[in-house]
Amino acid sequence: MSVDTKIRPWFALVVYALAACACAEAINAADTVDELIARGRFAQALPILEAARDAAASAGRHDREVAVLLNNLGAVCYELGRYREAENAYERSLTLRRDLGELNTHDAVRTLSNLGVVYLKLDLSAKAEQTLERAAALEQERGTPSSLELARIWTDLGVVYQTERRWDEAEELYRKTLDSRERELGPAHLDVAVALNNLGALLQQRHRLEDAEPLLERAVKIWETELGPEHPKVAAGLDNLGVLYTSLGRTQQAEDCFQRAIRIASVSLPNDHPSLAAYMTSYALLLRKLGRKDEALRLEKSAKLVRERSERANLMGLTTDARQSER
Repeated sequence: MSVDTKIRPWFALVVYALAACACAEAINAADTVDELIARGRFAQALPILEAARDAAASAGRHDREVAVLLNNLGAVCYELGRYREAENAYERSLTLRRDLGELNTHDAVRTLSNLGVVYLKLDLSAKAEQTLERAAALEQERGTPSSLELARIWTDLGVVYQTERRWDEAEELYRKTLDSRERELGPAHLDVAVALNNLGALLQQRHRLEDAEPLLERAVKIWETELGPEHPKVAAGLDNLGVLYTSLGRTQQAEDCFQRAIRIASVSLPNDHPSLAAYMTSYALLLRKLGRKDEALRLEKSAKLVRERSERANLMGLTTDARQSER
């Protein structure tokens, strides 16, 4: 399974619009939010960002700092699986950027790219591709385009192509991203781990298991070292490794990965997060393969409940994608 595990934009957009907040405690909240996000405590960061958003609205703020705030709020909602709320926050941020005449800035391009990823999560693949291609074009039109920013957009487009089974195009973008990031960031950077994970998951999906294994293992090792062993990114990497080990017949290693992924996600993510359902489903498939049908059935029922809660929260099924209707 390919999981979009990119580090979202709070590290690059760290100025929060907290000056509009009336309470003194909120003035120091920016550092707190950064710390919470870095530890994967997205649910705890969310109310701080929501309070800042509401305070900015009450004060009639419509400036660049509010656009940044809305982008970061969208990023946290995305990590919590609240994709409709993320979509709304990103679109509001871009509307504000448009009103300010800043749609061609680096930060606006990043928000546009983030919005494209959300569209993909909402099963709007055609809209996602169009949005990401626009983001790439805008970045390239800038006087000094960032190779790392382009690599981030390539990753997002790669996920779209992989979803559409455009395997060769996805692999080309993933390899370009990995080469760019290793060259500019070094071999142990968090963004390198993202590139390793995405390429490894694609190769696993294409049954190139021996090629995928060292990439996925290296990604998990980087995340564990840089983020800590209980971070949600580690859970995503472990699930990919578990799927790989299952295909290789290394069932005990696979079971260890799935159990740990579910434990991490159960603690660090909301109980309606779609990733939790995905990890449960992966483990259930292994259990059925091992003949442990009762355990598998219990997990499948739990995963179904999580998916149903997630779909209700995101109003899934209320919009359709033109490309999907043609398939």
